[in-house]
Amino acid sequence: MKKFITTAFCVTLLLSSFEKIYAKNYDSSSNSVDNFSDKRDYKSCNSCSNDCDLAVCESSSSCESYSSCDNLTNNYDCTNYCQYTCNNNCDNSCDSCDEGCNGGNCSLCCATPVRTAMHFRSQGANTARELVGWQWEINLPFMCNNYGAAYFAYEYQRSFNDKIIANALFGNCRLNFSGSAVANRSSNDLLADNFGLSSNFQGSIRFNPRIQNHIFDFGYYQGLDCWIQGSYLRLHAPVVLTYWELRPCETSCNTTTTDFDTCYVDSTSNQPTAPAQSILQALTGNFLFGDMQTPWCAGKFDPCSRKRVGLADIDVILGYNFLNTDCYHLGLYAQLVMPTGKKYKDRFIFDPVVGNYGHFEVGGGVSAHAVLWSSNDHNLAAFLEGNLTHMCKTHQCRLFDFQNAGAFSRYLLLKEYDASGVYTGRLINATCFNNRRVDVRVNIKGDASVKLAYRWCGWGADLGYNIYGHSSESVKFRDDSCVNPAWQYAIKGSAPVCCSSYPVACVPSGDTYTQMIFPDGATLPTGTLACSVNTQDGSATCEATNPALSSYTVNTTLNNGAQPSATAFAASPITISSPEGCSVCLNQTVTAPINISQLTTEGFVLVDNNSPTRFVTPGDFNIRSAESIGVLTHKIFAHLNYVWYDRCGYNPQLGIGGEAEFNDNHINDLNCKNAGLSQWGVWLKGNISF
Repeated sequence: MKKFITTAFCVTLLLSSFEKIYAKNYDSSSNSVDNFSDKRDYKSCNSCSNDCDLAVCESSSSCESYSSCDNLTNNYDCTNYCQYTCNNNCDNSCDSCDEGCNGGNCSLCCATPVRTAMHFRSQGANTARELVGWQWEINLPFMCNNYGAAYFAYEYQRSFNDKIIANALFGNCRLNFSGSAVANRSSNDLLADNFGLSSNFQGSIRFNPRIQNHIFDFGYYQGLDCWIQGSYLRLHAPVVLTYWELRPCETSCNTTTTDFDTCYVDSTSNQPTAPAQSILQALTGNFLFGDMQTPWCAGKFDPCSRKRVGLADIDVILGYNFLNTDCYHLGLYAQLVMPTGKKYKDRFIFDPVVGNYGHFEVGGGVSAHAVLWSSNDHNLAAFLEGNLTHMCKTHQCRLFDFQNAGAFSRYLLLKEYDASGVYTGRLINATCFNNRRVDVRVNIKGDASVKLAYRWCGWGADLGYNIYGHSSESVKFRDDSCVNPAWQYAIKGSAPVCCSSYPVACVPSGDTYTQMIFPDGATLPTGTLACSVNTQDGSATCEATNPALSSYTVNTTLNNGAQPSATAFAASPITISSPEGCSVCLNQTVTAPINISQLTTEGFVLVDNNSPTRFVTPGDFNIRSAESIGVLTHKIFAHLNYVWYDRCGYNPQLGIGGEAEFNDNHINDLNCKNAGLSQWGVWLKGNISF
């Protein structure tokens, strides 16, 4: 007992020290994520090329001198040092997408539901890596005293098949942007105006997401036969350094962009507003324009490689082998996984995660083996290790799309109103309203490995198969305290933020009627008919005489209208509910009656002053948009090791192995609906017995 306590205490100190060393190095450079002060890895300009491998050098100066983003301003733009843009020679990781400026014509790579969060396998959940090598040093039969074994492994993992990750995050490997003024813009193009890009901007950006893990894994087995024959305690605790990068590739098809029209996004200036110069600059979430005074609160895109380090989790297993001989064993165990990694944060798209996203896990598993063939100096056996756990509720922040506005509606521009329903002169990105505190739970997670193990003298070889999966997340709101209740918000769409509303009337002109608008203080002609306005071509339909308009005085009012029907892909005019009260919203002052046919359709927005502004609420959120879908992966693995047997029973061994894990694309009926991580890994593993 004394030996066991001493060993466990030393292991705990070792792990704590290791984690603190790495955590200190990481935290010291990430005091403020909003100011992008956390250190990122930039590739040297010496390795820059034109092939979308992140950086194209803008000058002869080396990026190595800018090893962090500490010196960047709040308008963070890596193009000051390296230009993160690519030409059309980008490597094609999504063959079904169009390469040119007509990229909007390509449909989704698959019928993927776009989600704002992804839940990948924890770096510590790997029964394959745990099982290999030391299987003959644990679960020993007929022991009259306590015994133990410990291993240390280092594994390097790297993801592949980037399209699967991109599809889960974006519904496609490519996002196309075009402004509201682009002729014949595709319905699959995101509205560039919402992101601060020019109304005539046209371009696209492709992502090739990649994850790299450095895993330092420690495992400890303590046989408790001296107390209860066949019982044991097992601990497992990996320290992880992980790098996650989106690897964006941007193509701008229209480099001659124009400023926003006066009053389109700025209600305080009579001058046009300058737009963002690139998609990446807009997607950082720190580009401010017009009435937008606050950066994005979540869902930012970081073109730099982001890293995180920490102890992934502590896995505690208490088991009992009720069958145990030299030829076979069968046992069950209870399992508790204690999360130690930082909880998931949604401030950035594809933000790195260490561990199991902050979930406590409770469950159990089975351990078994059977010798299939044996002779004097070699044998062949089959081994099984598997577990099922429930991932308990944990608190997180999640970003939601609007239910009726579709994918990426979390990036819509919202107009802020005071308690009286008057526009405050402030725009916010919806990420500051749709980012809410939630409880997240995963009902079941499973991890199982089966392998064949061959042993000849001191040599050993393992070959096996692993299956891993977890069910979809369940998300439930906690509260709304992160949003100021004093303000109300409505979707801006393509409506201006400052303009005057003028009533529309049909003025008799012989046997026809002319659709007219009238300036401030004007009196409508007697006998004017009420008009219903066609939102497509601006034509008027005159119904019946409206006596109420015969002596109506026109008063100019500030437009507080919004466009609740707008989506991230289109901004449609408001539907007029009735002929009376129809108004036209102009960016200019009308000093004399004017025929509305003289205005272009881009010059005005129709509003209905009789209907109240439609404010958004949490009831408009699409809950499922923030729930990661289920995961199922298949893995093959192999391991080769050598044992130095000694008289003292320490039996040190060293081995090398590897694994290849593949996402199962058919878990949810349609290709790409599963968001499992395809990755490969290689490891070194050594262990000792005592």
